[in-house]
Amino acid sequence: MAGGGKHTLTPKAIIHQKFGANAIYTVEEVHDSSQSACPGLAIPQKGPSLFRCHLQLPDFSVVSNVCKKKKDSEQSAAELALDKLGIRPQNDDLTEDEAWDDLVGRIKYIFSDEFLSAENPLGAHLRAALRRNGDCCGSVPVSVVATFDAKINSRCKIINPSVESDPFLVISYVMKAASKLPDFIVASPDKASLRRKNPYPSEIIEALAATQVSDSLDSRKFNAAYIPCKGEEIVDLDSVDVSSGRYYLDSIAERLCLKDGNQVMISRTFGKALCGSECRLYSPIPKFKSSEVSESLSEESTRTEKSRNARASYICGQEIHGDAVLASVGYRWKSEDLDYDDVTVKSFYRICCGMSPNGIYKISRQALLVAQLPVSFTTKSNWRGPFPREILSMFCHQHRLADPVFTISTAPVKSLAEIYRSHRKLKVSGGSDGGDDENLSKEKEDTPGLGNGFRCEVKVLTKSQDLVLECSPRKFYEKENDAVQNASLKALLWFSKYFDDLDVNGSDTDDDEEDTKSPGTHVFRFPPNFGNVEDSSGTEKVVPSVVEKRVPTITNGSVVSICYSLSLEVDPEFSTDGEVSEEDMESEVDADYEHSVDLIESHEEIEFEMGTKAMDSLIESAVSQMTVGEFASYNTSLCTASEALILAVATDTARARYLLSKRPQIVNSIILLGVKGPSEERMEAAFFKPPLSKQRVEYAVKHIKDSSASTLADFGCGSGSLLDSLLDYPTTLQTIIGVDISPKGLARAAKMLHVKLNKEACNVNTATLYDGSILEFDSRLFDIDIGTCLEVIEHMEEEQACEFGEKVLSLFRPKLLIVSTPNFEYNTILQRSTTPDTQEETNSEPQLPKFRNHDHKFEWTREQFNHWATKLAERHNYSVEFSGVGGSGEVEPGFASQIAVFKREASAVENVAEGSMQPYKVIWEWKKGSGEKKD
Repeated sequence: MAGGGKHTLTPKAIIHQKFGANAIYTVEEVHDSSQSACPGLAIPQKGPSLFRCHLQLPDFSVVSNVCKKKKDSEQSAAELALDKLGIRPQNDDLTEDEAWDDLVGRIKYIFSDEFLSAENPLGAHLRAALRRNGDCCGSVPVSVVATFDAKINSRCKIINPSVESDPFLVISYVMKAASKLPDFIVASPDKASLRRKNPYPSEIIEALAATQVSDSLDSRKFNAAYIPCKGEEIVDLDSVDVSSGRYYLDSIAERLCLKDGNQVMISRTFGKALCGSECRLYSPIPKFKSSEVSESLSEESTRTEKSRNARASYICGQEIHGDAVLASVGYRWKSEDLDYDDVTVKSFYRICCGMSPNGIYKISRQALLVAQLPVSFTTKSNWRGPFPREILSMFCHQHRLADPVFTISTAPVKSLAEIYRSHRKLKVSGGSDGGDDENLSKEKEDTPGLGNGFRCEVKVLTKSQDLVLECSPRKFYEKENDAVQNASLKALLWFSKYFDDLDVNGSDTDDDEEDTKSPGTHVFRFPPNFGNVEDSSGTEKVVPSVVEKRVPTITNGSVVSICYSLSLEVDPEFSTDGEVSEEDMESEVDADYEHSVDLIESHEEIEFEMGTKAMDSLIESAVSQMTVGEFASYNTSLCTASEALILAVATDTARARYLLSKRPQIVNSIILLGVKGPSEERMEAAFFKPPLSKQRVEYAVKHIKDSSASTLADFGCGSGSLLDSLLDYPTTLQTIIGVDISPKGLARAAKMLHVKLNKEACNVNTATLYDGSILEFDSRLFDIDIGTCLEVIEHMEEEQACEFGEKVLSLFRPKLLIVSTPNFEYNTILQRSTTPDTQEETNSEPQLPKFRNHDHKFEWTREQFNHWATKLAERHNYSVEFSGVGGSGEVEPGFASQIAVFKREASAVENVAEGSMQPYKVIWEWKKGSGEKKD
């Protein structure tokens, strides 16, 4: 805005930006006759009507505070929704003095009669405070006010952005603001509490007393995890008892050896218990100076590193001092009742695990002990778990960082020249789909096709826009999504290494090490020797008698499916002193644990891609030597860093701790369930730039331009990749048709074509998708200009492929027919790129290549393909020319994809009666100017 300050969006405007029409506001009027001071009570209040707004979003709903204006209630609902979403609107238009004034006004409103009936957690705390006993009656812990009101937090951030990582600053600001209301609020710095100076109306107190009668009979007990300040002490299971209407913070304070709940500091929500509920940390609150309320802390509240609870600070991202309780308890929106769930020791360790990028991936795969964050992103179909970009966003959210910033750049990338002659010089890693940087920069003079390669740079910043990490991989990728995912993965791997080694200086060990930079200022603080997920392969040993060393038979890029289990096995003769202690002899639990094998993790079926290090190295090594249906078992020694992971999966943590104290072995058992070979896309991407699919499209476009064709039918169109790609080129086509038997594929094709046809200007007037078999004749496709059938016939039985050839040339009678299929002889070269190097070093006999896709029913050699096409052309008065893409027809073993172009000889074509044969069903149809039609 020229000449003005920076425009700030209102909460409602931000909600509209994110959800649009999916955000539904419903405002209700709260009349005098029905307005009550407490939920469920009909206590008349004098004054004008008030308003409350219900905001419904796709995933949840919120109810606003009661407001005097409709617009204010809508803004209040939008603000509450933003708080739930973790979005904090910027208040750049407020000065620091204005923020202080707003903070004072907000605190005054919180202790008003009106706010007492608010349906939010803070309102429930206020009502609970009025039911407290003794001197605490009506006393509200200042930490509660600082924690559960989003507006107070937003105003404090304007005053000092550091409150994001230090919750005690918010408490000090609340106390300072409350001290400016001496006629309305009693602020007690020594007790860390706030109290309304004038009591609430007597009818409100009586109503609360009436509800307390029913609550007094209710007894609640929930489990929590007790986290001692001293790192050498174990995290243990604890129990918190809330009975007879007691304020739950007072019960937690008792466990922390504090006088009452006023002394409890509450962290922000983070992580989730096994039940899925949000967790918070509860710890002792530092004390204020008794003489004055100021931003500075007293000597008593100046915390030394010795009092810092490293483990608690690690999992919540805030400084925690003293012992802490991890619990899931509190008042929720729209509810007067206390809501709680059990938190276990296992929950604590799973939260610790999930704080690292590798841990997020492990938890999502439900394989904490064996899964690893892959070192490369190859294809969407092969990736298992959330994609790297999602993981990076989750990681930034957990650590209170800004959303990652991605910058895409493009550059021309030409395909490789004489691929067969140079393929032995290529260095193709098992986890890369992009080949070498050197290869990507080579130019091919005789290749007309020129494509764009994508690079992606990702920056991770703090909320205050300080740089944490800048990652700029040099590699180019054919697809923009691949560039984004690989850049995200590169950043995740750096962070993962940072977690494993806190002394890392920001460099990486691969070929992009100078492109991954950290500004050197560590924004995270982690406890030493805690939660580090280290590679334990150096200490683990495969028992030779169990797993024999054999030549790997499964190639990199293959997707394997295994069933596995891991158990802890205690040596029956083990004892720390060489003999069984008296304590062990006297303990019934110990007696039960002796000589036991305890299952700690198992998975009936889990898939991973070979060569990307997505699985524990020893498991991947063992699987590479197995055959489908084979069983393998071996023992490994326990790495110290694995103990936290074992406790994160153990059902009985006490039992697991006992077994860990006995220096157990880990028993690994594996069954190989199935193997899917490397996908065509994966194999071809290692050699061809642009990929073969794009080269086939370029080949078809050349013939379309030469023939000036106006109608085209794609037989076996699948998800419409060919039709969609054709629209990227200027052609004479006016009608395009796709035929397939897959409803899902046709639905995806319709979606892609709809977007492109309505977005881009082209010559196409009509587009139709048919559900039907290409082995059946439909008269609507008779005498078309061009028919295409690219990489389709190999998905049929051989007899059906021959039948298709007969039908299309004798009945459909296209002027031109282009058929492509894989050259089986070329598979040896493609599959060599995904074969482990160890196989090439052996003297074993060469094996016949496999089909490129597990879904292929057959693949023809050049001789077989030529024989099939030549005989067809002779029988139906067509000429045929042979060519291909990928490789060279002049060098063995020919093209990677072999192509036959059938051209109809000039002769009379018999007419087919219109409508006589129309077995195909129209699934989707588009006409220029008329939009689309669906069946």
